[in-house]
Amino acid sequence: MTRVEKKDFWIYFKKTFKSGNYLLLRNLLSSILYIIISVVSNLLQVKELTYLNAFLSLAYFSSMISFGISSGILVFVNQNIESKERVSRYVRSGFELNLIVSTIFTALLVAFPRFFMEAITGYVPNDYTFYYIMCVYFFISCIYEYLCDIIQNFELFKMNIFVVNTPLILIIVSFLILYLGGIFYLNLIAIMYVVAYLAGTIFATFCVMRNNKFKINIFKPTRLNLTIRQWKLLMSNFLIEIIWEVGYYATSVALLRADEGIFNTYSYLENVLDIFNGFLFTFVTITSIRITRALGYNRFNEAYKHAKFSIYGTLIIWAFYAVASMILIYPIALGVNDTYFQLMFTALPSYVFIHLFRFISWTFASYILKLGGKTTALLIMEIISTIYLIALCFFIQFLPQNVFLIYVMISLNEIVPIPVYFCIFKSKKWMVNVNEDPKLLSNKVKVFIFDFDDTLYYGLNWDFWTKILQNYFNNHFSYLTDKEKVSLCQKVIHKNNVECDEDLCRMLIYVDGTCQNWREYRQTLPLDEEEKNVTLIDREELLKFVKQARDKNGGIYIVSNSTQGDIKKFCEYHNFDLSIFDAVITNDFKTADSTKEEIFKQLMYKHNVKPDEVLVIGDSYKHDIIPAKNLKMNYYKCKNGFSYEEVVS
Repeated sequence: MTRVEKKDFWIYFKKTFKSGNYLLLRNLLSSILYIIISVVSNLLQVKELTYLNAFLSLAYFSSMISFGISSGILVFVNQNIESKERVSRYVRSGFELNLIVSTIFTALLVAFPRFFMEAITGYVPNDYTFYYIMCVYFFISCIYEYLCDIIQNFELFKMNIFVVNTPLILIIVSFLILYLGGIFYLNLIAIMYVVAYLAGTIFATFCVMRNNKFKINIFKPTRLNLTIRQWKLLMSNFLIEIIWEVGYYATSVALLRADEGIFNTYSYLENVLDIFNGFLFTFVTITSIRITRALGYNRFNEAYKHAKFSIYGTLIIWAFYAVASMILIYPIALGVNDTYFQLMFTALPSYVFIHLFRFISWTFASYILKLGGKTTALLIMEIISTIYLIALCFFIQFLPQNVFLIYVMISLNEIVPIPVYFCIFKSKKWMVNVNEDPKLLSNKVKVFIFDFDDTLYYGLNWDFWTKILQNYFNNHFSYLTDKEKVSLCQKVIHKNNVECDEDLCRMLIYVDGTCQNWREYRQTLPLDEEEKNVTLIDREELLKFVKQARDKNGGIYIVSNSTQGDIKKFCEYHNFDLSIFDAVITNDFKTADSTKEEIFKQLMYKHNVKPDEVLVIGDSYKHDIIPAKNLKMNYYKCKNGFSYEEVVS
């Protein structure tokens, strides 16, 4: 780094930790609580400890399910953070997908207990009661972890302290109560995990639904309405995390098969040294939020600077991690079983050294490269890495029982890909804006077509218009008896009375061949009080459609079954600016079957656009949506108004 870059980096480094001070506090507190849990769990007998560690390793799948889904969702959230509608829809879509996947995985755990515990870990429990209770914990923690990720990405770090640490405190309290009561056995431990994480999930749900800015109702269905490209990004993130977790679990299995002492020591170090990971996770979390938001605004140079500083920061944090862990080795080791006390001093240097490569690998893969949506290379490398670790499970027991050698073998999958990650990072091909997806309506539509009545305004009671229509009909056909009028209505419109503009137009066209007199008469009528008190669509929302149409060299139109005079009269009273539209086109009902479809065709021809580059917005399924569907256009059926984000999303 140049002198200027060094100065910028240290300013950035300090600001990052300052902005994430509550997140750092949360991570440190969580790490301390994990250390306490590790210490008190060592009160278990060695076999029980092995069983608990084995299942908790398996249960890491819950965090990977939620993290895999949320990491993709949060790319969409951060790159659309100014749009409440999109953020809400993405969060709710992720919650639904997380719920579906969690249910499937939990069902697999329940269905194949022997496979997951005996065949994989090689451990045969006395009974499976503990296992099945922990399956419930697995499902709850999937939901809990997803909500925690969402809260964290909204930068609600202060609230996140309580959400994340509440279950851990409850677990510690429960451990101590059980131990002091002399009933310290596995089934009650499983129950306490369920209760603790259920409390955390309820707390997290409340925070998501009651946060000041978004207030997202996660239980409102979305039908997982994502584009193909968004699905690819989401599922690739999900697969990367799941495959990574398979590899992580394979690592645990390989260590367990190599040496039970190394396995339990490794599990212990994973928990107690997590306090130092808190610094890394704070730094890269804040950085990753900045990267994705910069990408969302097409500020690629800014995103690259954030990413580069993230790598520098990782190296500094690892150096602190290495020194601090060596200093604190003795007090850290005090909580471990006497059997593994000496082994701890042998394993720690190797464990810390290997984490240098892990930190760099995590920073590249999880917190930089995936943020841009280019995940194919990462997915391929993750598959190769996991295949290697699974193979390692079968031949590791034939290796010399050397701690450093075993740690290197289980970390080769982290070390080897680093040059590839670096090349991808330097090429800058990972820096893309997901909002540039050509399949998104906000990037694809060139021509917007609006209905007028009950679309550009709403809240009108149409009863008074029905009476006007019926009076005009009765006067025009006064030479007919009431019975003949009903018969005529049944024949033409299949009703006993005219109820809408179209009914009367069809009647007049059928009898006289024209409805011109009615349309002229309608324009002479003054605005009714009902029309004076309607709600108009916000002009700023319409200007967003105008901007997109201009940017795409397209157009924005009103196509209505009302008359020009009616529309002009209404807009003059309400000071509604018609000049923002390229044209106001009215349907003249020249034939009994005249619809808006022909007008839509003419507008497509005028702008030389494809049907999927046109968006029709209206309130009537019959008059607006069906013609659009027949022409294979995009359409949006509104009710009581709409917003730009709501439509193009």
